[in-house]
Amino acid sequence: MNTDKSFSRRSFLQDRAMEVLDAAGTEKAWADPVHPTNGGEHLLGTCRMGDDPATSVVDRYHRCHDVPNLFVCDGSSMVTSGRGQPTMTIMALAFRAAEHIKMAASAGGI
Repeated sequence: MNTDKSFSRRSFLQDRAMEVLDAAGTEKAWADPVHPTNGGEHLLGTCRMGDDPATSVVDRYHRCHDVPNLFVCDGSSMVTSGRGQPTMTIMALAFRAAEHIKMAASAGGI
């Protein structure tokens, strides 16, 4: 039995996700086995960045197209990583978003 807390969390969250899919009427769902990791995961690509709201979720400043006062500042705007460790790029994009938020707030745009 694995006592790793992150392993237990992942198992718990996977179980809840499967329950949500079942409640939503999903016809086919699967859950890959949960294994202990060394914490090296980088989650990317769930909120694509772009200029066109039809093909992206956030703009270049990480502001949501559909929810103007919502900023998503993490790796989800990157559909892939150009290098092995995207952390510094995520941080740079977050700093750029913060500057935009500050300017927009000062101008009354938020």
